[in-house]
Amino acid sequence: MSQPAPVAWWKRPVTWLLTIVLGAVGTWLGAVVLGMMNEWKPANELAEQLAGRGPLVVLDVTHVPYPQEGALGYVYPAGADLARLDAARPKDPTVEAGAVDIERSTWEITLVGTREEAVEAVDLRPVLVEPCRPPLTGIREPNESQGDSQKIVLVTHVDRPNPRMLVEEPDGQDGGDPFFATHKITLPRGEKNVIQVRALSAKQHCRWRLELDYLADGRRQTMVVSAPGDKPFEVTGRADETAYSSVYLSPIHDCRAKDGSKAARLRITGAEYAQMLRDKRTCPY
Repeated sequence: MSQPAPVAWWKRPVTWLLTIVLGAVGTWLGAVVLGMMNEWKPANELAEQLAGRGPLVVLDVTHVPYPQEGALGYVYPAGADLARLDAARPKDPTVEAGAVDIERSTWEITLVGTREEAVEAVDLRPVLVEPCRPPLTGIREPNESQGDSQKIVLVTHVDRPNPRMLVEEPDGQDGGDPFFATHKITLPRGEKNVIQVRALSAKQHCRWRLELDYLADGRRQTMVVSAPGDKPFEVTGRADETAYSSVYLSPIHDCRAKDGSKAARLRITGAEYAQMLRDKRTCPY
């Protein structure tokens, strides 16, 4: 009996399968390489990509948490998930758990100009979305210490009339001179520029957006900058200690519960926390 003629290699099913697999891998590698190339885009290519979106583009708005120049503490909503918070402190309570920064809220805003002639930012100011209100109460988490900023920070008091951006003075409480009275920020085409803004409020709960005035295409224009999700920025003053339903204690003091047991995160009432401070103690029991 004669043997069947061998099938040509390019007609075999295994060859088709390998071709499909190698083609898919090649497509995947191509996408990876393209993504990496996009990450390495020079300034002119970034500007071209953004050119249809106006003279000035907000590339990113990022909250700066404690300890990197962040808040002096946080207020979690009264209905926050206590089981989750008792187990571990979020890395960024504002972003991850809906908390509001106490007394100061710091944000980094990345801007990119898209014109051949550099765009110039000439003013930046907070605009309240509603009148400031009494400070928030709920579940408080104080910070024991603050970060040390190595950047130029623009400071503004959102709880004061007609707030302006001031140059931060590390040893001063109120900030220095108005920044835009003597400065402007130049935004060359395609170059990323980061502005760090720190909003302060001593006694009130304030919500605001930022208005940025800039010169481009031969005229002065204004753009509105909001927090992620088109939400307003937010900061609250500090309330009386007894007004908080609960207060988390810092783990650095190794405090124990009333029965002597150790908890991952010790939470006490606002009244107990106020009494602890009056007694000048670091632990309540």
